[in-house]
Amino acid sequence: MNDFDYLAQLPGEEREQDWIRKRLGTLSVREGIVLAAATLDNSPENTVDAINCLQSLDYYTVLPNAGSYEALGRRYLLNETRMPMDALPFADLEQTGRYYEGIFPGLFVGDCYVEYPNPDLYPAYSGHGAPLPADDGWSVKLKLASPAVPEGVWLRLPGPFVEDCCEDTVEEVVALRELQVKRWDECALVDAKCVLPEAGDLVAQYGDNIADLIYDGVQLGFVLDEKGQGSSRFMQRYTSALALEGCHDLRLALDISQNLNCYDWMQRADLEASGMALLMDKGVSEELIRASGIDLAGYKAHLLEQEGYTPTPDGWGYIRRNAKEFCYQFSTPAQPQEEPGMAMQ
Repeated sequence: MNDFDYLAQLPGEEREQDWIRKRLGTLSVREGIVLAAATLDNSPENTVDAINCLQSLDYYTVLPNAGSYEALGRRYLLNETRMPMDALPFADLEQTGRYYEGIFPGLFVGDCYVEYPNPDLYPAYSGHGAPLPADDGWSVKLKLASPAVPEGVWLRLPGPFVEDCCEDTVEEVVALRELQVKRWDECALVDAKCVLPEAGDLVAQYGDNIADLIYDGVQLGFVLDEKGQGSSRFMQRYTSALALEGCHDLRLALDISQNLNCYDWMQRADLEASGMALLMDKGVSEELIRASGIDLAGYKAHLLEQEGYTPTPDGWGYIRRNAKEFCYQFSTPAQPQEEPGMAMQ
């Protein structure tokens, strides 16, 4: 189920083969289950097919503990119907499972049922020199090892939640099963990657406190998915605030995401119009402004820097911290350093 190296050897461009190898290098347990079902249903013939297959993994639904028609039927009756519990012993669960398969076609992989998605939803990579797709849709990837699986497996966060459990994601459920453990404190954190470089070294920050790292990784996933409840230019504002604070910590990155009201921004694209409006408010005519050849963007940028703004690293605009209270939920505020001579004698 986990031997997919052949996908990187399919006919295609070398850059596409490299992309596939890199993507397979952090394939999570859930993604491996989905990829097994996807390739069995429609085996890729070249690297373009393989890339599109890998890009479609999030469109599949994985039902844990549903590895047979009987188990699938039981799950369906318990979670998606109003069938009373006392009627279950009288139901033909295998027949019910086949009924479910007829509605939601899929494939059994191990002790899971993988539902096929609508193929029209698949992302389309065309090849022929087109830019390679981004591996996105995740916040944190963790490589975890256990005594039973010392080589470790990957966990991709946040991942979809299990239908009959509001606390755990499918990623977590199948990873625990693959590692043959019941709790995260039975595992070791081997490696960790975050989609935000500003999150810093997660292994150093969390050590073996894997449960907290998973929780925070899921929270970051929610932040990135919601994009500040759809606010304009969310990622530019978020990353510029991370840079302003010199963030190298996931917990602080989460707190900054919840306190974006503590920052003021202006995009570089608005500087010229803002400079023009400012001068006209002071009584300078538009004709004189044009005739004087004033660098309106430079003038406004100069004023912003005088007001405490700094340029954002990506050149998007300017940012400053305002006077609003910064509320800490995930991280601990840095303590001011004691001045020399102030120590108690």
